[in-house]
Amino acid sequence: MARDPRREQMLDAAARLFSRKGYAATSVNELAAAAGFTKAGLYYHVRGKEDLLEAICAESVAAILDDVEQAVAGDANPQRQLSAVIEAHVRFFHAHPERLTVLNLEMTRLSAPRRSKIVRLERRYLDALRGVLARGMDSGELARLDPSVAAFSLLSIVNGLNNWYDPKGPVGCDALIEHVKRIYLRGIVASAQPA
Repeated sequence: MARDPRREQMLDAAARLFSRKGYAATSVNELAAAAGFTKAGLYYHVRGKEDLLEAICAESVAAILDDVEQAVAGDANPQRQLSAVIEAHVRFFHAHPERLTVLNLEMTRLSAPRRSKIVRLERRYLDALRGVLARGMDSGELARLDPSVAAFSLLSIVNGLNNWYDPKGPVGCDALIEHVKRIYLRGIVASAQPA
């Protein structure tokens, strides 16, 4: 699905402000100025600040979920599916770091009906991930672990990137993806040693 560049610019600008100042402390005037709109121009695209927050959260999860579902449908190998899940999530984060920061920190500010829409998307993502893990464990290709623990561990890694990773720093997107894949898919121990 083609994305509207002006809308993307508006969402990225809002995400930058929300991640730096917080949702509550950001004014509509600041949002309009940061996005390069007049206040009336901003209201042409959204009804208010909560619309922006909902769009940032929902569209972020939906974009990652689309890539994850395509990856899962396009390859039957659980290890390659997990690799594709990691790549999809980390690439989206690298392209839109503030959006995932806002999703992780500000989603609770949405009204319950708006939040439930996003929670449904997150559950679809979690179910897809647990499904990949369970199939891989059943086939013997992945270690037998609790699929929920394994899924939430991976999500903690990729959703926690905003706490420390600098997309402008020395570790680029591809290197970050390879690090996360290596740590999650093969562990950090260099050789087989007892824990």
